[in-house]
Amino acid sequence: MRTVFFSSWTVLLTLLSFSTGAAFEVTGLSTPESFIVDEETGNYFISNINGSPIDKDNNGFITKLDPSGKVLQMKFIDSTKGGPLHAPKGMAVVGKILYVTDIDHVKGYDKNSGMLAHDVDLSQFGATFLNDLTHDAKGNLYVSDTFSEFIARIDPSREHRISMVAKGPQLGQPNGLAIHPKTNSLIMVSMGSGKVAEVTPPGALKPLVDQTFKNLDGIDFDSAANLYFSSHTGGQIYKLTLDGKLSLFQENLKTPADIGIDRKNNLLLVPSFQGDRAFTIPLK
Repeated sequence: MRTVFFSSWTVLLTLLSFSTGAAFEVTGLSTPESFIVDEETGNYFISNINGSPIDKDNNGFITKLDPSGKVLQMKFIDSTKGGPLHAPKGMAVVGKILYVTDIDHVKGYDKNSGMLAHDVDLSQFGATFLNDLTHDAKGNLYVSDTFSEFIARIDPSREHRISMVAKGPQLGQPNGLAIHPKTNSLIMVSMGSGKVAEVTPPGALKPLVDQTFKNLDGIDFDSAANLYFSSHTGGQIYKLTLDGKLSLFQENLKTPADIGIDRKNNLLLVPSFQGDRAFTIPLK
């Protein structure tokens, strides 16, 4: 076990060794919502709302970790990097750009310098609570709006052109998004209705499991195409195998939010929204 303290941030980093790689924990965060890995570099990013998830208070920030889980910079990205950052939530890395949802905008930052490179305004589509973000193999982004109940596509190759994928109450307050690694279909979990479903053209839902769950939040696939998804207020993380078997993977967690998976190191990435910490769990 190794413990490191980071000056005034009082960030505690604990590393534990597992056969699947080094698991770690980071404390001293501020309302962490999303936790992802950059597959190219192995660095990690954690979005910090730092207050209310709906307020334009310009105090959100992104934390950057190295591949071992060491904090490189607590406020790697904040409002000093080219524009306001209020309540960052979902994130996705496409090439050299780290995209982040921020209430009614999707912002793209240079993942190396942290400087703002793109600012995509979705307010014209009625965006009020942009939440999760994912991308397909072509680099197209998919973003959910939980309150306005839509899923939009953003095409960076066409000057970030925006198009609507699905919209309406049938989405049940969409939250977590992921692209299925085998079928390339868009998979969604909903905060309101608790559904786990494939989003099919023209915006219909095809349930992947019969039951519903409580306040679903994050979603991602492991290297074997097993699906993991989190119940924010329920404190559980579930696993759905490729052949359709559902199991409870973890329970009694404090507000697990927008989870991610480091497929190279076989680690589940868990931000604890109200716990002001983030940690990893080896996938067995």
